[in-house]
Amino acid sequence: MFLHKMISFNRTIRHVLLIAAAALSMAACDRDYESIFGESTDQRIREAMGEYQTLLTSAPNGWRAMLYTGSGGGYFYHLQFNEDGNVTMFSDFNETTAATPKSSEWVLKALQKITLTFETYSYIHLPADPDGETSGGTNGSGLLSDFEFTFVRTAGDSVIMKGLRYANELVLIKATAEERAQIADERVRTLLEATKAYTAANNGLRLELPNGKILPVRFEVTRKIFGAQYLSADNSQIVTFRTPFTLSLDGIQLRDALQIDGYSIRALHWDADNGVYTAQLANPVALYNDTDPLILEPTTTLASVMGRDYKVIAIPANPYENRIPGQSRDFVDIYDMAASELSQRATPIGLHEMFFVFDPINQEMAFNVNLSQVQGGIERYPIVAQWVYDYTIAADGTLELTSKRSNESANITSFEMRTILQHLEDDTFTLHYIAGGFDLIGGLYSKESVDFTVAGILGN
Repeated sequence: MFLHKMISFNRTIRHVLLIAAAALSMAACDRDYESIFGESTDQRIREAMGEYQTLLTSAPNGWRAMLYTGSGGGYFYHLQFNEDGNVTMFSDFNETTAATPKSSEWVLKALQKITLTFETYSYIHLPADPDGETSGGTNGSGLLSDFEFTFVRTAGDSVIMKGLRYANELVLIKATAEERAQIADERVRTLLEATKAYTAANNGLRLELPNGKILPVRFEVTRKIFGAQYLSADNSQIVTFRTPFTLSLDGIQLRDALQIDGYSIRALHWDADNGVYTAQLANPVALYNDTDPLILEPTTTLASVMGRDYKVIAIPANPYENRIPGQSRDFVDIYDMAASELSQRATPIGLHEMFFVFDPINQEMAFNVNLSQVQGGIERYPIVAQWVYDYTIAADGTLELTSKRSNESANITSFEMRTILQHLEDDTFTLHYIAGGFDLIGGLYSKESVDFTVAGILGN
C-alpha cells in the first residue's frame, strides 16, 4: 500500500514539474514574441487607446456625427469630447436636444476591440431607450440603436465606427468653427422645426427631373427616413428606394444616394427664403406638392400579379391620421362613420386595420377587419371580422367580387360596415400601383363610384 502511494506521489510530482516546465517555456516564448515587437500586448493596447483618446479630443470644434439605427432611421449629433472624460452634445432627435447641450461621461474600454462607451444617459441613448414613448420605437428594444462603438477605420477627417450590439454605423467628421457656431446658435433646431412644418403641409411631394420624369418623394422627419418610387429604365417594374437621413446645417443628408437617370441625389437643401426644399441636379430644382395620386404603370401590371406576387393589401388604422397616397376622401369618411357608430354601441367596439387577402388557389378574397372590445375589464384585440368573396380578374384587369360567407364577428358588425360592404359587393374595380409611400402601395379604384378608392400597402 505504501509503495503504491509513493508511486502515485512520484507520478504527481513529475506531472507538476512537466506543467511548470511547459509554463516556463511558454513564458520564454512570450518574452521572445514580445521582444520581436518590442513591447507587450498590454503596452500596445494602452498606446492604441491613447491614440484614440487623442484623436477624439483633438478636434477643436468637435465632431459632426451621423448615427444610423437598426430600425432604418438616422440621427445627427455634434460631439465635443473633453480630456476630463465628459462629452457635450447636441442632436436632431427633437427640438429640445437640438437647442440644449447635454453632457455625458465617455470612456474607452479594452474589450475584444477598443470600444467607445457613453457611460451616462445622454442624447445618444434616446433612440436606444427601451421605453417606446421616449425612443419612438417599440417597448423593450427602442429603435435598435447602440451606445457602445468600436473603431473601424479613419479616413482623412472622418472616423467610421460600428455599434457593439446592433452594428449601427456611426460616422464622425471633424466640424469647422463655423459649423460649431451654427449648432450652438440653434441652427439645427430651426431647421428641424422648418422641416417638420414643411412635410406636414406637403404630403404629396414630387421632383421633376430635367428629362421630364416625375419622381414622388417622401421623408418622415421623426424617424428620419427618406423614400422615392419610380419605374425602372425598361418600365417593367417599380423601383422602391428607401434610406435613412440626418439633418445637416443646410438641409437633409441621405446616407445612400438616390441614383436615377444619370442623376445622383445625396442631399436636399433648405431654401429658407422660399420655404421649399431643393435638389441639386443640373441646377437647383425645387420640390413641389401635388396631392393627386400618381399611378405608376409598369408593363407588368398589378392585376396580372395580384394573388401571386402580392397576396395582401393592408390598410392602416385611422386612415385620416395615417393617410397613405391614393386613399380617397370618400373611403376615409366611410371608415370614420363606421368607427363612430361602432364606438357608440352599448359595449363599444374599436375599429382598426383592414386587410384584403387574396387566395389564388381557391379564387377567394377575404376582407379582414381588426376590431377591439373591452370584455370583463380586459381589452381584446384583435377580434377579426371576416367577409369572404369569390373573385375574378378579367383580361382587362377588372376585379369583381361575389359575396360568399362571413364569420360571427362580421355578422355582428355588418350594419356599421354596411357602406364599404356595399361598394365591395356592387362595384367592380381596377387595380393600380400608387407612388408616394415608403412601401409599395396598391389601390382598388371603383369603376362605378369614381370617388371611392381603397389603397393599402402591398405584401405577401
